[in-house]
Amino acid sequence: MQLSVIDISEPEDQILQPLLDAAANQGFLLVDGHNFTQKEVDELYAISEEFFTTTPHEEKMKYTIDSRNVGYTDFNNENLDARKGRDYKEAYNFCQINFVTGALNQNFNRSKNKFEPASADCMPAYFKKREIVVQNIVKKLHANAREIMRLLSLAMGVEDARFFVDQFDPEKPSPATFRLLHYPLIRNDNKAIQGDPNIRAGAHTDYGALTLLFQRQGEQGLQLLLDGENWMDVDFVATTHQGFAPPLVINFGDLLSYWTNGILKSTIHRVKFCPGETRNSDRYSIVFFVDPENTTKLLPVPSKLVREKQTREKEPIITSLEHLQKRLAETYENMPDSTA
Repeated sequence: MQLSVIDISEPEDQILQPLLDAAANQGFLLVDGHNFTQKEVDELYAISEEFFTTTPHEEKMKYTIDSRNVGYTDFNNENLDARKGRDYKEAYNFCQINFVTGALNQNFNRSKNKFEPASADCMPAYFKKREIVVQNIVKKLHANAREIMRLLSLAMGVEDARFFVDQFDPEKPSPATFRLLHYPLIRNDNKAIQGDPNIRAGAHTDYGALTLLFQRQGEQGLQLLLDGENWMDVDFVATTHQGFAPPLVINFGDLLSYWTNGILKSTIHRVKFCPGETRNSDRYSIVFFVDPENTTKLLPVPSKLVREKQTREKEPIITSLEHLQKRLAETYENMPDSTA
């Protein structure tokens, strides 16, 4: 299936309704007209591949993911679909990010609700040497996410056009996470695989507000469950802008669906590679999960569309950070605590 393509460089009056239709009906879409060049995305993939393939396992394990959602996730550590085996992939998360300065993996002072400087060993030395590249990418990703949220405000008729934009303040602490993933080549004699070796990320919905994913031609694998029964393969789509990377895959998460009383759809999806694909080469994925700032109270969005839906039962009001922490606890076991 081909997702709807929204070119955010086009006039707003031409894209608002298609944007809302895709967000409400599929929960996924493609965003073209972004500002990522093919060159910088290629460089980012090269960095990711080199980290996962050349960094000793012992070194990676020094930076095991902690309660800040920062660090390395080893193979079979995640369980996105509780009905299936654990996911055979490894990943590294950058979190606690200031999207104005680009500062990564900072410490969070909960009592003051602000980030404090990161420790000297806040990330592997490999990334420390390439920190500027990562910083530039995450700042641009957050800016693109804010633009998508601004357009959604207009499309949904939110009474304050800056409602979403203000909740995604680039300097305020948020659970937003930049993630590099590695799906290694699988050999027939690999006994570490749990469950179907072709399912590399189990069926799940994303936890947060918005997810941005880079595409690579020839490396599809994303599948959507739109009707509750049949998995649909998402096709690769090229950009119409010369020199720029392909459209970003965008999907809407549980937090945004909850926040909008279900107007925006959080769609079940998974990563499945066709038999034989994972025995030929390793695969890599780069994804950005964006959320409103930590203290944002998830009251219904002030929009006529949302009020008319009225599907939410009376529940305790939670914040953006509380929502993410609850979902992470369901995914990871024995996550190391952090004093941050």
